[in-house]
Amino acid sequence: MQLPRLLLAFGVVVGAAAAGERHECERQCVAGDTRTCKYEFNIIEYHTLSRACYDCPNTLSDCAREECIVADGASRPLLTVNRQLPGPAIQVCEGDRVVVDVHNTQFSDTDTIHWHGQHMRDYQYYDGVPFVTQCPIMGSFRYDFPAATPGTHWWHSHAGVHRGDGLFGALVVRQAEDSLHGAYEVDSPDHVLMLHDWIHGSTNDEFLGFQHSKSMGVANTILLNGKGRDLHAESEGREVVNTALEVLQVTPGLRHRLRIVSASSYICPMAVSVDNHKLTVIAVDGADVVPRTVDVLEIISGERVDVVLEANQPVGNYWIQVHGLVECSTKECMQVAVLRYEGAPDTEPTEQVEYNPNPSGTILNPLFPTPVENAVDIVDLDALTPSVLPEEVDKQFHLMFSMNGVNNSFFFNQELYPFNGVSPEWQRNSPQVNDLTFAFPQAPPLSQPNVNIPKLCLYGQDVSPFCEGDFCQCTYVVEVALGDTVEMVLVSQGYHPFHLHGYYFHVVAMGVIGPGTTVQDVMDLDAAGGITRKLQDAPLKDTVLVPNGGYTIIRFTADNPGWWIMHCHFMYHSEMGMAALFHVGTEEDLPPVPQGFPSCGPFMPEI
Repeated sequence: MQLPRLLLAFGVVVGAAAAGERHECERQCVAGDTRTCKYEFNIIEYHTLSRACYDCPNTLSDCAREECIVADGASRPLLTVNRQLPGPAIQVCEGDRVVVDVHNTQFSDTDTIHWHGQHMRDYQYYDGVPFVTQCPIMGSFRYDFPAATPGTHWWHSHAGVHRGDGLFGALVVRQAEDSLHGAYEVDSPDHVLMLHDWIHGSTNDEFLGFQHSKSMGVANTILLNGKGRDLHAESEGREVVNTALEVLQVTPGLRHRLRIVSASSYICPMAVSVDNHKLTVIAVDGADVVPRTVDVLEIISGERVDVVLEANQPVGNYWIQVHGLVECSTKECMQVAVLRYEGAPDTEPTEQVEYNPNPSGTILNPLFPTPVENAVDIVDLDALTPSVLPEEVDKQFHLMFSMNGVNNSFFFNQELYPFNGVSPEWQRNSPQVNDLTFAFPQAPPLSQPNVNIPKLCLYGQDVSPFCEGDFCQCTYVVEVALGDTVEMVLVSQGYHPFHLHGYYFHVVAMGVIGPGTTVQDVMDLDAAGGITRKLQDAPLKDTVLVPNGGYTIIRFTADNPGWWIMHCHFMYHSEMGMAALFHVGTEEDLPPVPQGFPSCGPFMPEI
C-alpha cells in the first residue's frame, strides 16, 4: 500500500528532546513496528524574555536561542514543560507504549496531565484528572499507556488554570495504514498548528481578578505554536516588538495534511483560513470523516480538525489567518502565521490583514448552527467508517449548561455582599450543570473507591440537601451500567464546548431555538417531532459545541468502565463548577489499581 510521505529529520534522541530535536518515536509508521516511547516532562515556572533570550528582541537571532520564549513580546510569567511553549510534542505510532515521567518543580502548586483524545481503555488510572482518577502530582508521577486512539490529539494540565499559562502540547498518533492515505502526499510533524489565546499576565492572577474584582477574564491575543505578534501594540500605546511568526513550509504541487488544535482557555472560538487556499476537512477530534472542502473552519476549545491543503498557487508566501470570536472579539484578538512555498523568499506576505469576526465562504462548524447554504455543521459531516445507531437507547440524560445569578460562596457572602446586593459590574454568574456547581471529591473514587464522597448527588435525585439558599453544590454523578446505550441531550444558554473523557460519541443532532432556551423547550420540540436524529454515519467526536440558545445531542455505548469527568472546556467554567462525573459500571469491571499507586484524602481525626 502506498503511504503518505512523511517529511522527517531522523536526528533522534530519547527522552527529554530539546526544542527542534526529533524523538526516536517520531517516525514513519510501519505495521508490526511498535516501540516504547519515553519522555521526561519537567514542569517549570518560567518567564518570557528570560535571560535565555540574551538581547532578543533587539537582536532577532537571539530570539531563536534554546529555552528563549518570546510569545508575542509581552513580558509575563508562565508555566512550561521543559521550558518550551507549547510543551514537547508527542508524535508516535498506533500501538506504541507511551511513558511520560512528570516531575513537578513548582514552588507551591500540584498538577496532573490529561491526554486529550486517548480514551484510556484498561488504563483508566492515567486519564490525569485530580481527585477523580489520581491524586495531584506533588513530586513525580509516571504515566504509562498505549497510543490506542489514532489521530490528532493533545495533552494539557488538568489542574487549576495552568493550561492558560502554557502547560499543553501536541499528541499525534499516526497509523501504518491510514484510511485516508490517498487524500494527501505529505504528513509532516511540523504541520501541527496549536492555537491558543494568551493574556499579558499571570492566568491565576487574572482568574482571581475575575472572581473577586471587576476583571472580565478576556484574552489579549492569540498565539500560533507559541508565536505571534502584538498586532494592537501601536494603536494601544505599547512598545512594538518585531517578534517571529510561525512559518509552515509546503512543497508546490503536493497535498499537505495540516493538524489544527484549539488549545484555547478562554471564551475564544477561532476562525481559521489560509489566503487563496481551500481546506479539505478529513478528520475531527482524530476521527476520520468523508472529506468536505471549506474556506473557513471555526474551532472551539479542545477540538481538533485535520485538513488537506493543496499547494496549487503560485510560489510565494500566504497568510494563515486566525480570528478570535465571542469574547475575543471585544479586543479584536487575532494572529497570523505564514504559509511558505518552497522556493519563496524568506519574507512575509505584503497583504494587509484586518480583524474580521464575520468570515465569508463555506464555513465548517459555525457558532450558529443554521441551515445556511455556506454552513457545514459538525452533524453534516459523515463518518468515514459506516455505522448505524439503534433507534432506541437504554438511558437518556438532559444536561443544561447555564450561567446563573446565584449566591455562589466562591464569589459572594450572602450576609455581607450577596449577588443582588452589588452593582452589575461586580456580579458574577456561576457556570453550572443542571443548576449545580460541581465539587471535586476529596479522594479519587477510581483508585480509592472506599473513601466516602461527602457531597455525592446523583442525576435524577433530590439535590436540596446540597443547597444553601439559591446556591447548590455537590459531586454530581450520572450513573450507567456497563454496556448501556446512552443519549445525552446537551442544552446551553451561551456557547460551551462539551468534553467527555474516556469516549468518542456520535453527534446526531444540533440546533438553535433561541435566547433563554431551556431543557423543557428542547423536550417539547423533540416530542413534537421537531428534532431529527442522524443515526447513519454520524460523526465521532470527544469535544463538541453546544450552541447558544440551542442543543447538541450525542449518542454512544458506555463500554469503557470508570469515573469519567465531563465538563465545559472553557477553563474558567470548568474550574468554577460546570462539570459532572460519568460513572460507568462497577469496581469489579475495572483493571486492578497499579501497584504503589499514590493515595490521598482528608485528614480529620476526632477531637
